[in-house]
Amino acid sequence: MHSPDGGRQVNDSVPPSDNAALPTMSLRCVAGWSLFSAIALYLAFPPVGLWPLAWIATFGWLAIVRAYRLPRRAGLTLYASGAIFWLALLYGVGNSHWATRLFGWPTLCAYLAVYTPLFVFTCRTAVHRFKIPLVIAAPICWVGWEFVRAHFATGFAVGLLGHTQAAQLPLIQISNLIGAYGVSFVVLAVAAALVDAGVIDRWIRPQTTQPSMRYRIAMLATIVVALAATLGYGWNQLSIPAARSSQTLTAALVQGSIDTSFEDPTQGERTFEQYVKLTDEVTRDRDDLDIILWPETTMGNNALIVVDEDVEVPPGLTMTTEEYRERLVRYRDDYLAMLDVFANRRWRAPLLLGTSTLRYGRQGMQVYNSALYVPLDQAPQLRYDKTHPVMFGEYVPLGDLFPWLYQLTPMGGGLTPGAGPVAIDVGDRVRLVPCICFENTVPHLVRRHAAVAADPTKTEILVTLTNDGWFWGSSVLDLHLICAQFRSAELRKPMLIAANTGFSAWIDRSGRLLDVGPRQQTEVMVVDIPLDTAPPTIYQRFGDLFAGTWGIAVLVLLGINLICPWLRKRKTSSSGGADPQ
Repeated sequence: MHSPDGGRQVNDSVPPSDNAALPTMSLRCVAGWSLFSAIALYLAFPPVGLWPLAWIATFGWLAIVRAYRLPRRAGLTLYASGAIFWLALLYGVGNSHWATRLFGWPTLCAYLAVYTPLFVFTCRTAVHRFKIPLVIAAPICWVGWEFVRAHFATGFAVGLLGHTQAAQLPLIQISNLIGAYGVSFVVLAVAAALVDAGVIDRWIRPQTTQPSMRYRIAMLATIVVALAATLGYGWNQLSIPAARSSQTLTAALVQGSIDTSFEDPTQGERTFEQYVKLTDEVTRDRDDLDIILWPETTMGNNALIVVDEDVEVPPGLTMTTEEYRERLVRYRDDYLAMLDVFANRRWRAPLLLGTSTLRYGRQGMQVYNSALYVPLDQAPQLRYDKTHPVMFGEYVPLGDLFPWLYQLTPMGGGLTPGAGPVAIDVGDRVRLVPCICFENTVPHLVRRHAAVAADPTKTEILVTLTNDGWFWGSSVLDLHLICAQFRSAELRKPMLIAANTGFSAWIDRSGRLLDVGPRQQTEVMVVDIPLDTAPPTIYQRFGDLFAGTWGIAVLVLLGINLICPWLRKRKTSSSGGADPQ
């Protein structure tokens, strides 16, 4: 925003005497622009999927950033627009249970809505107080808050701005340099350049001073350079052939379709029977499968038992410690024997399946969400325990301090996080890197898993086992699949997804969807993944250095926003209430 003499304009982030005469954007205008951005950004995501809208969706919030001054209730209005966006985008989160609909979904969205005013006010500080051009300040602040959101309170990285562009493969290849945040940065930079060039000034009241023709040309040149560099890099990456061999990994992705219902006591048994039947059908006429994948928690009422040496008999049971231990060990052995029969005799293929793990020890019973690998020939089994529980799905914030909170949910108790990533070798050439459920939505977590499992001599394949029956076929399934595409593009590794109710998928190393299962239907997808090797990407080596830098920057700007008004108030009080000149 330019002042009449060609410089940058100041706003309410400077002392009152410097900007008291500047016009204030009306609350109606703030509300209108905020609502425009909320609606346009929602339409850019599934289920509507009008991805070009993402490039202009932030115009409204950027117009508010450029305004001279804002009315008193601007922050609340911005918060409301963020709430509208998140409530619409994540509507399917509440489909599984009335408690999730009444408490979990609105609470999650109420938290996420905070980031809208945070973006606007920190960006205003950067633009007006520090005179940073909008084309630089806006993408930095947006990506900075996306990074904070992906880490705070275990992290929530669904619905990044860059996710709207998942189908534009040349554009998203910069993810292997700076992560999905890089795509958000480019989209926001283009939008900010257009706004800074004055394309929406005629609709802003009060009117801002029009930028000079030289400045308009500079902003348009910025857009051309940014897009040319991004797309040029993407096309180059897509043209690089993989170092392939003639061998493939043949995998069966078993997708059942039973929506989650806590009122149905037969659901666990029906789920297990459905997956057994589907696997029987696919293995009846073929014995060339290298691995069979079942989604998360598809073992029904069966659970893997782990017994610690210090296990104690819980209160109320009249048996000795040895008798209690023997009972648990018998359950464990029967469970493992059943899986061994499935893999070695019935289906003649290794299994990687989702199961609950119950660990008994001195601390009582702990529950884990696990991926269990059952190899052939009674080889050692491997288990990966989910390390990143889902907020309001597998744990309730502050639930450890206030256990009664779990009584408001169908969970009954919180999930125990696992110890860390596990690499699963299938033969001599393939290494699987598993994650469970929404873990593949968290960029730094999947990157860490891949870094720990790295082996340049093997084909590394990302694997996600998920039960998306919680969402009853809503667009949350689409958002989840988009996150998986970005994990593949960031690390240049293929991904296999086995998902209850969908979407099971085979994604190549560029984020391209090669095969996708149906929504809320059963299907067994048999895919042949070429065995290839690739060096670690820049993103895998250095992680979120790019986005993390901007995360620190926005926290500093937030601190300035909080401290400066306090300092002005203190200065005014110490001067006896006089307005400093």
